Amino acid sequence: MLRTRIVIDRVRKDGLVFASDYSDCDHSMEGFRKVMFRAKEVTPLKTGAAYSLEYETEDILKPFVQKSRSGKTTYSYPQRFYHKITNVTLVSTDPDPDLLLDL
Repeated sequence: MLRTRIVIDRVRKDGLVFASDYSDCDHSMEGFRKVMFRAKEVTPLKTGAAYSLEYETEDILKPFVQKSRSGKTTYSYPQRFYHKITNVTLVSTDPDPDLLLDL
């Protein structure tokens, strides 16, 4: 089992969760990645909240690509799908992005 910290970006009605994983970041966005997983939690996950969780395995997906507002710059982040999510723990309902990079 691998332990990671995430911030929930979006939760679909079918239980698919889109999140940002900060666990490999060290004082910068290096190591940042987008993740997806199926939520089977009794307690609903809150968008914008930070959680700590464990997952068993991961699949590498196509990179997540995002353009700047001007459209001149393109950002590409690794994207993963986490399998068998357990031990979901709320870390903060209003996380500070700088704090997440330092955890």
